[in-house]
Amino acid sequence: MAREIIRSPTYFRGATEDAFDWLEKLEQRFKMTSWSDEHKLKYISIHLQDDAYKWWIQASKRIMTWSEFVKEIKQAFASTKMKELAFEQLRWYKQSINQTITQYYD
Repeated sequence: MAREIIRSPTYFRGATEDAFDWLEKLEQRFKMTSWSDEHKLKYISIHLQDDAYKWWIQASKRIMTWSEFVKEIKQAFASTKMKELAFEQLRWYKQSINQTITQYYD
């Protein structure tokens, strides 16, 4: 399976794709290999293309752990769909009867 991950990577291109879905699929593949976080970080560049690869060229200078990578790529390429959903939830949020004004704005 480790060779399969290297030979046929699960590509992520960036802006037009969902980083959360891609990471979930990638993590499933990595679990089958029992790769360490250090090993995952070493090979991640073969999974990135286009905007995502350009982002990684810059980010790789400061990202030292797998958990940092996951956090930063999610921030950099948050799903447009998730942003729209969050906006809609805020847009239609209404104060409940038992909710104070402070609770509403928190």
